[in-house]
Amino acid sequence: MRDAVVRVEGLSKIYRAYARPVDRLIEALLRRPRHQAFSALENVSFEIARGEGLGIIGENGAGKSTLLKILAGVTAPTRGTMAVEKPLASILELGSAFHPEFTGRQNIALNAAMLGLSREEILEKSPAILDFSELGDYIDQPVKTYSTGMAMRLAFAIATQVEPEVLIVDEALSVGDGYFQKKCMDHINRFVDRGGTILFCSHAMYYVSSFCHRALWLKNGRIQALGPVQEVVSAYERYLLERQAPESPVVALEADSPARFGEIRLLSGPVHDYGSRLELEISWSSEDPEREFHLGIGINRPDEVEVASCLSRNSGRAPWRGKTQYRARFVIPELPLAKGSFKIYVYLLAEDCLHVYDTRIIPEAFSIREQGYDFGLIRLKHRWED
Repeated sequence: MRDAVVRVEGLSKIYRAYARPVDRLIEALLRRPRHQAFSALENVSFEIARGEGLGIIGENGAGKSTLLKILAGVTAPTRGTMAVEKPLASILELGSAFHPEFTGRQNIALNAAMLGLSREEILEKSPAILDFSELGDYIDQPVKTYSTGMAMRLAFAIATQVEPEVLIVDEALSVGDGYFQKKCMDHINRFVDRGGTILFCSHAMYYVSSFCHRALWLKNGRIQALGPVQEVVSAYERYLLERQAPESPVVALEADSPARFGEIRLLSGPVHDYGSRLELEISWSSEDPEREFHLGIGINRPDEVEVASCLSRNSGRAPWRGKTQYRARFVIPELPLAKGSFKIYVYLLAEDCLHVYDTRIIPEAFSIREQGYDFGLIRLKHRWED
């Protein structure tokens, strides 16, 4: 990648887990392993261009914080290489770089020096840091007396006011009051707009989608997906939904059921945009041409949240009858769904819609391609008026 400011190649981190603290000493004395190896990261490689935002997503324990600590220089990798352009500022575990006995003002000088600022630069930037943190008289109190929110204010103020080339943020917006969170988000937006490079880790997919161009999904320490932020976020959210989803119900049909489905085809393809057309072709057969049928369609999320259902009877459609072979088409002219993946249930019903002759489930019927990150399942057609 041209003009890359972060390069990571084959990065791995293996921790040693000991059952008892004394096992460390025994291992050192006897030169025999007394630990179990735990791989927090395994063969992670990527590059980030100047001015790009990369979101780091994944479940707890996926290796996100380990990766960011390595890039920030807090810990060393077991294998692999990396290069990060300086100056670099990081907001990791809030307050982790603070000396608890030092005052906030003393920690400003300490942390700014660790970030590479000279004494003159620290004196020059201290007023802006104090102003951004809004800690008032607490700035001269020991950091050990600070609340989590106060420590976040100070850490964020230091990291953002030193004008870094690369900014690493690990869940820093998850604490603190709403007013200061907004202040931090506004600053991150300005940082990105000025062409700054950011590595942003969060469980809030809205923030990741807002600040980042690409996303890196880690699973069990390995790269599960790396690509455009909307694509990776959508895949990660589908994975989370499918993990929570109960098993699909098994429909037991009578051996002598008088009607059964044949082929069911999704004519409109598996990937859709908001407002696109969905078409489903359904065929079924019956031994009795006088038997009457209705059709039912259910659209569910992978976790079985019911999104919508349609009955041919409720739509005013007369029942199908008079044949032994049938073919019908179900059409949604404009899908109002905003995002996500969906399964389709198809029901072959008696004329009263109370008895089910046959059921088919299409587990991964279609997905909605996102143009932005919207909350909820649907987009309502609307307008704003004065």
